[in-house]
Amino acid sequence: MSVQKNKARTPVQNRARETRKKIIDAAEALFAEKGYHRTNALEIAARAGVATGSFYGYFNNKKELLVEIVRNFYATSTEKVLNSYKIQVQDNTTANYQEGKKLIHSMIKALYDSHTINPSLHREFMAMVLLDREIEDINREEEQKIIVAMTSLLNAYRVHVRAKDIEAAAILLYRISEEIIHRIRFMEEDFEGDRLLAELEDMVTRYLLVEG
Repeated sequence: MSVQKNKARTPVQNRARETRKKIIDAAEALFAEKGYHRTNALEIAARAGVATGSFYGYFNNKKELLVEIVRNFYATSTEKVLNSYKIQVQDNTTANYQEGKKLIHSMIKALYDSHTINPSLHREFMAMVLLDREIEDINREEEQKIIVAMTSLLNAYRVHVRAKDIEAAAILLYRISEEIIHRIRFMEEDFEGDRLLAELEDMVTRYLLVEG
């Protein structure tokens, strides 16, 4: 069985890097508009204003391009969340109940804000997670980073946390928040998003924190 060689080249010169970026930007736009499966390399090249041969000069196939875009997208989204959590660690120097409530608000808000990055493209990637194992693995890797950060933050407030299993509590907080946020952002939930988020925060606070 022969092994297919990687024919795509890594751009070195500025012009080559710009061409590659044009291809990535065009693919992102088309995946958001039409979906991954309804987009082909010819369309991507045309949208980027380059020859089809240029597409295959930088990417071996459409799937390889998708994987790079997905990795970059989720990494950017995750970094947005983690940067917010780092700020919370710096700002919340006293572990009391009221600060814990503020922390939960900030944790959920950071997740929500991360879903404002190109919602149409995010919606398409959500579908791809269910259809493609490699995309699912990338998503899981980024989710785990956020859950680890959440666990660390909750541990800082352990004296006020009701749950005995902090890691499990962090996973529940993440999963429940993601489900509600997805409903608000992507599934056009027939209810005011702000009201849902407010009740979500209240529910999580009552579950996680012991007042006192």
